[in-house]
Amino acid sequence: MAAALAATVVTGCVATPLPSLPPLPSIALPQLGPRPTAARPVTVRVGGSGGDVAGAKVCAERTGGAETCATSGSDGRATVEIPPGTYAVRAIPPTGSRLAEGVVIADLTEDASVVVTLEGRGSISGTVRDVLGHGIRGAEVCAHGAVTPDVACERTREDGAYTVEVVPAIQKIEVSGPPDGSRFLTQWARGRIGSFEADLIDTRAQDATGVDIVLLQGVVLSGAVTAARDGSPVNEAQVCTYPHSAPLGWDCVRTDKNGRYTALREPGRYWLWTIPPGDRGSRLMYERYDDVLEGREASPVELLADRRIDIDLPEGQLISGLVTTTAGEPVVLALVCIDTPFPTGRICRGTGSDGSYEIATRPQTYVVNVYPPAGSDVIAGFWPDAQPDWTKAGEVRVGRADVQLDIALPRGVRLTGAVRDARGAPVEGATINVVDASGPRFFGDTDIQGHYSIAVLPGAYTVDVFSPRWGASLSVLGQSITVENDVGYEVVLPDAEPERAP
Repeated sequence: MAAALAATVVTGCVATPLPSLPPLPSIALPQLGPRPTAARPVTVRVGGSGGDVAGAKVCAERTGGAETCATSGSDGRATVEIPPGTYAVRAIPPTGSRLAEGVVIADLTEDASVVVTLEGRGSISGTVRDVLGHGIRGAEVCAHGAVTPDVACERTREDGAYTVEVVPAIQKIEVSGPPDGSRFLTQWARGRIGSFEADLIDTRAQDATGVDIVLLQGVVLSGAVTAARDGSPVNEAQVCTYPHSAPLGWDCVRTDKNGRYTALREPGRYWLWTIPPGDRGSRLMYERYDDVLEGREASPVELLADRRIDIDLPEGQLISGLVTTTAGEPVVLALVCIDTPFPTGRICRGTGSDGSYEIATRPQTYVVNVYPPAGSDVIAGFWPDAQPDWTKAGEVRVGRADVQLDIALPRGVRLTGAVRDARGAPVEGATINVVDASGPRFFGDTDIQGHYSIAVLPGAYTVDVFSPRWGASLSVLGQSITVENDVGYEVVLPDAEPERAP
């Protein structure tokens, strides 16, 4: 219409202009969105385990927006100018502070302050090599918290070097070879087969460097486990080896559904022991190499190269029964173990939901030991006759017929606690003896975090805590304690060799 009004009207051959029109009135358009909100100061406080963190870079960012950053002062505070809203507030610690970055998602619509806490950060580094000194690429290095369940893992680089970032604490290092079939043996640093004797790596005050590890290559023992009766495969049997030259304990693998097993071992001589699964109704018995039932008749296995050994398990008689409390309550998940008075190999089986158990074995005379479930107030002992150690226990004779043995365990109270060394690190594998006037009466040991739990009868005792044979701490003996109800007892083992002043 405006274009038409601005045109001229042609009449004949003379163009006559139209009179000019007044301007159109201005029209206020409606606002399409909220008015921009003015920025305002927001205080971010950065803290760590040691208090306020100065010199941290603090940045606040809203989705799709730019970062606004500032640096924390000596009081750990930084101020950023940002409009109200929801932000990701990130704090980057200063170089060398042994702190990790921290991020907080904060609604700053009304609040004008936020706290970001930075977790401590340390590292363990070194190189993993083979026996020739070559770096091993792709080995996995895992740092296990000695006090906490924290685990952090990294793979080694091309030259075998690694760095594992950890929370500053005391750790144990587990190293396994790369998944390339190179057959490197897993170890706990340095040169240990289990966490119970691993070195303690302390990163509380500073990073640990130079934690170098040499991995050995192993040989493969393999084969199949079958039932001698009909040749059927035995699933979930345990094939266990014990080094001939060192008291390092049994190391076991399980068979698959086809009865096959594979074990990677360091070259050497081993005792070999096969234990069938604890299937109810099965009469399959354990067996030593080579086809014998007693350890003193066994032959060592020469394992200097890959070797295959197939195993046929015979059948035997059953010792079975119920494990209950003296009040008749079933004891679930207890372990019932048998061995000969002259030890030839202990066999243990668990109790079911009704407290029942079964153990297949050969004709012989046995002592029976019962271990209640962890943390229970049910008291362990040797049976029959409820004795504290096997030298005082009665004997169970197994002939050509099955034997029924029901066991009733008394309840007591719990003595619990933790054993630590002078640095505060948990001591795994420490032995605790609770002694009364007749001698050692109750027994326990510590787990990977140094904890123990022993059920005892109320009374007055002395407590002996023995450092593990591989430890560097002294034992603590003869501490008096009176136990009436559940009670805690913490123990610190002193260093065997006090640290010398620099």
